[in-house]
Amino acid sequence: MSADTGTDEPDLAFAKKRSAEARERLAGTLVELQARLNPKALAREAIQELKEAGQEMAREGLEAAKRHPLTLAGAATAVGVFLARKPLSKLISEFGESQVETSTREAGAGADATPAPPTSLTKERARARGKRTKT
Repeated sequence: MSADTGTDEPDLAFAKKRSAEARERLAGTLVELQARLNPKALAREAIQELKEAGQEMAREGLEAAKRHPLTLAGAATAVGVFLARKPLSKLISEFGESQVETSTREAGAGADATPAPPTSLTKERARARGKRTKT
């Protein structure tokens, strides 16, 4: 029996050593997981990924703009016109009104040089409507 106890002690010491090493590795893994799963760390990582994605998109957009400058200019013009549609329509209507006033002054103060537009697209309806308004 003494032979069995002699071989068991080194095996037991070796097993204890392996067990202690495994616990240390497990504790290290747990600490690492806790650090990774910390909400602040997750937020920092997400922000970093968003920054990198934004930079990549900006680079790709710049390269596309260099390859297709006319398309970019057309798109920018369309967006600008869309955003400024109300001021542009006011400007156009004011310009049109000033042109009408100028042509009226040139034609004479009492005379209306511009005929009234027909109220209908068909000639018969326009004539009939014109007769009703004149009488």
